[in-house]
Amino acid sequence: MALEIASGESRGYWKYHVPDKKFKQAKAVGKINNEKATLLFDSGAEVSILDIAFARKVGCYVDNSQTLECEGVGDSPYMAEGRTRLKITLAGSLVYFFDVWVGPPTGGQDLILGMDFMVPAGIRLDLADGSICLPDEVRIQLAGRRSMYGDKVAQVFLNQHCQIDVGKSAEVTLQRNKSVQQKLWVTRGDRWVPTVTAGPGATRFLLLTNVSDRKLMLHRDLRVAIWLE
Repeated sequence: MALEIASGESRGYWKYHVPDKKFKQAKAVGKINNEKATLLFDSGAEVSILDIAFARKVGCYVDNSQTLECEGVGDSPYMAEGRTRLKITLAGSLVYFFDVWVGPPTGGQDLILGMDFMVPAGIRLDLADGSICLPDEVRIQLAGRRSMYGDKVAQVFLNQHCQIDVGKSAEVTLQRNKSVQQKLWVTRGDRWVPTVTAGPGATRFLLLTNVSDRKLMLHRDLRVAIWLE
C-alpha cells in the first residue's frame, strides 16, 4: 500500500496517543441458537470454534465425520471433532447462519469467531472505539471496554444528504480546531475517499470523492472524521 502524506500531516496508530493502554480480548455478548453467549472475535484465528459444552447445552447436531487439528487454544494442538450449523444473532437483530467447528473448552468464551466468519460477515474490530463495527455501521460495545479516547473526541458528520456522480466530489466545511492539540482524523468508505483541502484563512474543507462505477448516495448521519485531542 502506497501513501501520500503532505507536509505537516501524519499517519499513525491510536497506541501513539495512549502508550500505556493495554488491549484486552475482543469479547462481546450475542446469541447462539437464541441462547445468550460470550463471543470472542479473534482476527488471528483462521476458523471458528464452538465450545463442545455449549454445543451440548443448546442441543446442536454435530457432524462427527469431519475433524481438524487446531493450535492456539491451550499449550498444545488439539482436535476439533465435528462441525455444526449455528444461528448467530448480533446487535439484537442481525442474524447469521454459519457452519463452525466444535472442540474442547475454548478458554472462557462459548464461541471463537475467526476470519472465516468476520470477513464474509463484514465485521471490523475498532479497538480505539472499544467496539465491533457491523454492516451499515452498526456497532456493538466490547465487553469491559471503554472508548480509548473518551471525551476527547469531537465527531464530524456529513449533516446533509448527498448524491455524488461517478468521479465527482461533495464538499464538507470543517470547523476550526479549538486548540493546537487537536488533530483531524478522517475515514473512508467502500465507494468514497476523503481529501482535506485548505480554504481562505484557517478554513479547511473535506472533499468526499466517489471512486465507484455508479452514483453514490450518502446520508446526513455519516461520520466522516473526528477531531481528537
